[in-house]
Amino acid sequence: MIDLIIVNYNSNEFLHDCLASIKCSCDGLEPNVVVFDNGSKEPVEYLNKTYPDVQVLPSRNNIGYSRAINKVLAETGSEYVVLLNPDTIVISDRFFESIAEFMDTNPDVGILGSCVTDPDGRIQGSARSFPKLHSFLFGRNSLLTRIFPNSRLACANILTKNGTPEQPFDVDWVSGACMVIRREALNQTGMMDERFFLYWEDVDLCKRMWGRGWRVTYWPGVKIMHHVGGSSESKVLRSVFEFHKSAVLYFNKHIHRYRSILLPPIYAAIALRFIGILFLQTLRRAIPKFRKKSHHEKSDEAAQAWLYRSCVEHLFTKDLAN
Repeated sequence: MIDLIIVNYNSNEFLHDCLASIKCSCDGLEPNVVVFDNGSKEPVEYLNKTYPDVQVLPSRNNIGYSRAINKVLAETGSEYVVLLNPDTIVISDRFFESIAEFMDTNPDVGILGSCVTDPDGRIQGSARSFPKLHSFLFGRNSLLTRIFPNSRLACANILTKNGTPEQPFDVDWVSGACMVIRREALNQTGMMDERFFLYWEDVDLCKRMWGRGWRVTYWPGVKIMHHVGGSSESKVLRSVFEFHKSAVLYFNKHIHRYRSILLPPIYAAIALRFIGILFLQTLRRAIPKFRKKSHHEKSDEAAQAWLYRSCVEHLFTKDLAN
């Protein structure tokens, strides 16, 4: 039996399609699906009528991703656990039968990750090497990666292009957008670290799996589609903050040797990335309003003053207040 856990946060528009795809991909093996709603604005009780086999666990507040997962793990007990984002679509036929067969025949694999694609079919970097200093300067959303998307450093930690299109291979860590976990390995390694409110909990768990002697494997032969950011677009700056906060926690937790030498430049790189993304997000929100104001023939000087004021208001007033 498989326990499938979905933590939902303001993703109702995606959640219905996700559950429908799960239903269609079952061929003899139906997982025990649990949706933990993490304090969404819109109620999810409608799922009880549309999907009576799905267990819905509502929370009045957003308690964080890791804590939500742990609450469901404590109430379930299947041999395998699948973590799936609500903004995903299961593509492969016999998806759950395939991953169960794989885990059965590879008893030393603690975590299995599937191929994850964009809506347009492009393969996401869901299998990676453990992060290093350059990972922050050339991360997926960093300014340098946008300027130099095909540079060697931008692609250094992405492992999805390794191996063959169908054959599994071991990697450092796989994305929590779709993660299959062996319960026995989880019991040995420990559950999610609840200090990670959002992001980096998947890297941390894979790191601890390898530390306990369990393999982490990427299998491109099974696929899901993922709308990146479907659960976090409503509060972009809060998501950006939580990402970098969790990054600091990860390195503080796992770097033991040469801490006094390694941590300062890593923290500086995290801070630089954080500032760069805030700048890009602020411009993205301010420029459409700037164009709208310019349409009314505002003077160049007044338009520049308005743009500056808009950036400040969005950055320090509206978004950070949320």
